[in-house]
Amino acid sequence: MFKYLTMLTLASLLGACATEPLTLSESAEQDYHKAERLIAENFNGRAALYLGKFAAKYPYSKYATPAELLRIKAAYNNEEFILSETLSKRFIEAHPNHPELDYVQYTLAMSYFHQSEDASHEQVFSQKARDAFIALNQQNPNHKYKAEVDKYLNIVVHRMAKHEMLIGKFYYERNFFVAATNRFIVVKNKFMNTDVAAESLYWLASSYLALQQDAHAKEVIQTLSQQFPGNAWQKKAENLL
Repeated sequence: MFKYLTMLTLASLLGACATEPLTLSESAEQDYHKAERLIAENFNGRAALYLGKFAAKYPYSKYATPAELLRIKAAYNNEEFILSETLSKRFIEAHPNHPELDYVQYTLAMSYFHQSEDASHEQVFSQKARDAFIALNQQNPNHKYKAEVDKYLNIVVHRMAKHEMLIGKFYYERNFFVAATNRFIVVKNKFMNTDVAAESLYWLASSYLALQQDAHAKEVIQTLSQQFPGNAWQKKAENLL
């Protein structure tokens, strides 16, 4: 019976948090802690709205900067990635030496990541995520998000490489060999550590041959043989000449 009553009480409290008006008091401290409770109880959307009001009312409070961080967290947790992106950029500009800068930079990069799409789409947000991940690694090589950053950085880099490959092959299949060559060169110059690198060299060599640039094709095939010996694309390239 006690357990049942406890669950009812908890449900009642959570319900109250979900429906109580988002009205500020006259105490910045009290309102800040209310926002903390909303986030702790997973009412992140309400917390983000509440903290927006907080920022307008208490711009010079000692809780103003912590509240900015809290609002970034609430927006990100609520999957409002455009808002968390905007708030993170604003915080980085306003507080370039803040001790929580790693967290904000990480949240900015992940906000970009969650707005990015697979390789069949334009990779604007993948590029932004890549740049933000790299910036975080450069500003603090030993930050606590390193393992996650490296994981997601690898995902966006491979996605960008694959995007270039898809477009290059699209042009190649339509005999637009100059345009195809340009895309495969991007992979060769920027993405040789990805799983499409060997394939890109094969198609680059094939594009050069279609353009009657045999010397360039031979040079690419030699690179393919040196960097990916025994690879299926390397063996296939041997039959191009």
